[in-house]
Amino acid sequence: MNPRLRMRLLLAVSAAVVLSSQSQTVRADAFDDHTAYWLRKGTEGTTAFENLAMRDALRLKPISPRITSPCLVVRTDEDNWAKAIVTWGFRKGKEDRIPVIVIERFVTYRGDRENLTSAKGENVMLFPGFGFNFDIGQIVPVGAGQGEDVIAIEQGDLKPAEGVKLHGLDGPATPPREDQKYPDPNEHPGVLPTDFAGKWEVHIDGRWAGRWELDVEERQIFGRFVSDETESVYEIAGKILALPHNAKLNIELANAAQTVDAFLWTKDKAAMAGTVIMADRRIGFYALRIKE
Repeated sequence: MNPRLRMRLLLAVSAAVVLSSQSQTVRADAFDDHTAYWLRKGTEGTTAFENLAMRDALRLKPISPRITSPCLVVRTDEDNWAKAIVTWGFRKGKEDRIPVIVIERFVTYRGDRENLTSAKGENVMLFPGFGFNFDIGQIVPVGAGQGEDVIAIEQGDLKPAEGVKLHGLDGPATPPREDQKYPDPNEHPGVLPTDFAGKWEVHIDGRWAGRWELDVEERQIFGRFVSDETESVYEIAGKILALPHNAKLNIELANAAQTVDAFLWTKDKAAMAGTVIMADRRIGFYALRIKE
């Protein structure tokens, strides 16, 4: 391939990765459940691939009835853990069809902080002769010292780079579970502590967005915050205050903490709003209940 054309192709696809990463929305499915812990558990005792062809990948059991493409696990050369939904295909060239590998979705978890992500994206098309660096979430040229973790080779196979482990999940690594059922807040008049339970689409100061998943035991609240931007997961702890529709939550982020003062709508209990204190600054938030 002409070196100039090769570089243009690299820049164009890399830009597409960045744009798709910025535009992603939250998806709660089996792929999200496979955190770094379950990626490690799912690959314990399995043999890493030295070379992964499409026919071998298609033998892997899906991680969910809704996700039919193979789920691959990559332990990068920087000791991070990544998961990726991958498909194989062909793209028409000037003379013949070119095999391509499409990374439909990927998330990379930091090795030192498993609940934090270092990269994520979707719809990455990897052509033969190019590599993908999961640590930074970018297509990179092979052999240029840019830390490629996997390499697409001529026949369309996927090959791990030196020092990288490539595994496939043969079915889900997480234990089977029923979908979380939350109490119906409209089955009774007034406000009860359990009315805070559920999944919430949250927006903070127009800067941060994500999903709260809250459970309530007596007057104690616990759960997690999943960031839209990074898909990092943060623990939530809190309690119901004297007013039954008022709660205080504490969220520990990577480098800061958020203290939330939340007021639940008392009529339909479908929303809450209030303030967040972060770095000694008070800002506003609102959250909308996600209907199951």
